[in-house]
Amino acid sequence: MEQSQTVSYIVRASEHAGNDLVLWLRYLSKWVNPSGHIFSDREIAQIQGENSISFMKKTVLAEAIKPGTPTNAYVIKLRQPYDNSHILEMIERLKAGEYGQTES
Repeated sequence: MEQSQTVSYIVRASEHAGNDLVLWLRYLSKWVNPSGHIFSDREIAQIQGENSISFMKKTVLAEAIKPGTPTNAYVIKLRQPYDNSHILEMIERLKAGEYGQTES
């Protein structure tokens, strides 16, 4: 059975992630979003049948694409941009000398 580009990507992502499940979740976050996931039933079956992908990664994938699971929520959260405005504000305050000064 010929693999789709999506399945090929997932196989390569699995190989690249190795034993790093956090990296695996980051790869999955590219394919799972708040409105669902892009995998067809056929692709899911191909991925689940792929010998090069570990049982653990297949299980994580199954949970990541299931709406309402903690894994699904985590993967979706990975897609959202991080608000680092408070960190940038602290950096500016440090540059301005507002931190680290003691009164003599």
